[in-house]
Amino acid sequence: MTAVLMVGLVLVIGLSIDVSRLYMARAGLQNAADAAALAAARELNSGTSGLADAVTQAMSANLINKYGFNRTGVTAPTVTIVKVEFSNSLAANATWYDNTNGNTVPAGVEASIRYVRVTTQLAVVNTLFAGRVLGANRNEQRTAIAGASVGLTTVCNFFPIAVSLTNPYPANGEQLTFTFTNVSGSTVTLVNNGYVVLQIPEIPGTGLPETAKLAAGITSMSASIGSSLVASQSANGSNGTRAIADGANLRFDIPANGYGNDLNATNYPPDSNTAQPLSSTQYLNRSPFTPPPINPPGQDDRRVLVMPILPTGTYSTSAIPTVRFGAFLLRSQVPRTGATAGNLSVAYLGDSFPIGCGSFDPTAGGGSTLSKPVLYK
Repeated sequence: MTAVLMVGLVLVIGLSIDVSRLYMARAGLQNAADAAALAAARELNSGTSGLADAVTQAMSANLINKYGFNRTGVTAPTVTIVKVEFSNSLAANATWYDNTNGNTVPAGVEASIRYVRVTTQLAVVNTLFAGRVLGANRNEQRTAIAGASVGLTTVCNFFPIAVSLTNPYPANGEQLTFTFTNVSGSTVTLVNNGYVVLQIPEIPGTGLPETAKLAAGITSMSASIGSSLVASQSANGSNGTRAIADGANLRFDIPANGYGNDLNATNYPPDSNTAQPLSSTQYLNRSPFTPPPINPPGQDDRRVLVMPILPTGTYSTSAIPTVRFGAFLLRSQVPRTGATAGNLSVAYLGDSFPIGCGSFDPTAGGGSTLSKPVLYK
């Protein structure tokens, strides 16, 4: 009986080993596909440049074979992405555009693309013990879909400037000029297109360097729609416009002099495209394109400013309301002196622009039109 049972036991152990190897292969393929899809979805920006960058990121072996966690010293299965597709819908009959070897998305449709689907290369898993049951080998392939989330109710790492608009919903691509508003006393009056610099915990000071750092982009603030923000007393009439220009212009690889070693390209890199002035369509399509002259290659989307939007009116400097958030392109460098000092020439980037950090609370009673990349299936 022992001999007979041992035969069955060996067969069961062999089957367990082969099934375990099969499931491990499937898990490795799926993990890589998930990482590739999320990495691609982060690049979608309603333009052709986002589609091209999404394909590059999805097919990055260094990324997907470490599952996007920058793992070192760990052996991960080698996976290749063989197909990258885009769509503006998750419906069963949705059209998917295969961009693996070049852009096939029709002109004008790229603005509506919200989802990316990746497919892994076919992997052959050989069976060692259970060939009669499972076959001599098994072919495994996995797909993953990632894309834009629902509208966020909380936005993080936004540009610390609140702008007032009579119409809080500009048209896609609409070009606007935001003007500096002096902060003094306990109240501030914001007119249409006026902006006020916000205070963040990391910068408690009230001088020129503090305002410049704010404009350069140092912030870890999170704010929800309906919450109140605090206006920065550092952005006053004596130093506000010049400091805002010095900080914001780092995005164009223009050095900020007189601030020591704090405001540098390592801490505040330029945008990867410093051409100016640009419309939102030109920026999203990288046409024209000018790399940073001093510190190439720069960083994508540094000229994208996500700002809180509020109605015009007079507010307490300690209670600036947040009605919604909007994403704007900084079209050109900010003037340092003269009547236009501190003016921000921007273009609205659309109602569904993806950002990197935020969350959604279904009980908050309405969200923004901004989104972040999430994994769907």
